[in-house]
Amino acid sequence: MKNNQKSVLLVVEWADPRFYHGVVKYAKQAGWHLNLDYIYSRQLPANWNGDGCISMVASSKAFDYLKTLNMPVVRITDEKNAVLPRVGGDDTAVGAEAADYFIKLGFHNFACYSTDPTPISAARHDGFVNRLEGLGYSASSLFRNATGPDAGAKWEKRKLWLIKELKRLPKPAAVFCIDDRMSLNIVEACMECGIEIPTDLAVLGVGNLELACECSAVPLSSFRIDFEEFGYQSSALLDRIMNGESSPSSPLVIPAAGIEERRSTYTLAIEDPAGRKAFRFMLDHYQEPIGVADIADAGGLTRWHLAHVTRNELNTTPAKLLEDTRIKRAFTLLKTTNYTVHRVAYESGLGSALRLQRILRKRFNTSPSAWRKKQLTDRP
Repeated sequence: MKNNQKSVLLVVEWADPRFYHGVVKYAKQAGWHLNLDYIYSRQLPANWNGDGCISMVASSKAFDYLKTLNMPVVRITDEKNAVLPRVGGDDTAVGAEAADYFIKLGFHNFACYSTDPTPISAARHDGFVNRLEGLGYSASSLFRNATGPDAGAKWEKRKLWLIKELKRLPKPAAVFCIDDRMSLNIVEACMECGIEIPTDLAVLGVGNLELACECSAVPLSSFRIDFEEFGYQSSALLDRIMNGESSPSSPLVIPAAGIEERRSTYTLAIEDPAGRKAFRFMLDHYQEPIGVADIADAGGLTRWHLAHVTRNELNTTPAKLLEDTRIKRAFTLLKTTNYTVHRVAYESGLGSALRLQRILRKRFNTSPSAWRKKQLTDRP
């Protein structure tokens, strides 16, 4: 090993693979040597003589070990009173944003599901509940401890309890899950008892773990947590401290990167059963050349009844709601693809580039090309 090459120990009990990508990215750049004994064998190296440590642990044994290290240690944690230096997320803000998101979809009935009594869970739960209370709503707290050595064996009992609680919720309801694992619990419970996602129940998780979100029976909407940035920034912070900088007086906070929307929240909270059926049709077919009459027919409604439901429950008109849905899709395509404006218009249901251009000019005083260019310019 080179004399100036730093040796860094990773004491990590669990991490998203993207976290390791971030650590690797920085370690290669800095020329570090990484010690992975704990990750592979769960053996804490005795008398280890290195330069620094990155930790993500919860066990008391690992905590005690970290105290013996005579070197800088950066912790990945969201505990408010954790010893600095540390890197964490703004989990209270995640909960608050989840509440805002569901309210924007028109929901009035809410629940928060958690199984782990951890500081992260508490922060997300409190952020969600407190934001709703501040806006005049309330949320049911669905909590049943699933920790411990026999947690897996308890799932069948917990599922029965969860089914009972979900059936009690007035519909349509929105459920915020503390992480994606719990969103999968909700999906399994709903499949067994006949609750439809997202028509009866919208589900939102945290983590955007592809294994969970894309491989669920109902693809799951989830907060994008930038785990790679966690790994990279924790490594950069450790490097600065190893090079003589003082430890920061406050934690380094990595904010969530928005919501990845999938089918589990792809809905509008309509209490009128026929209206709910009509707008389910709209959300599933807006990319096709449908109009307000088609939407009304899908719910067995007159156009007057459809307009009445839309005005009372969503404070808008069917025509504007359809156009808003198409514009939202157009914006997503402009931001995430290199499709031509004509293709964006076609795939969002607006038909032609000229129509898309006219709508954006009238409503947002911009053009598709200008809007796309601004997104690229504003990207960090």
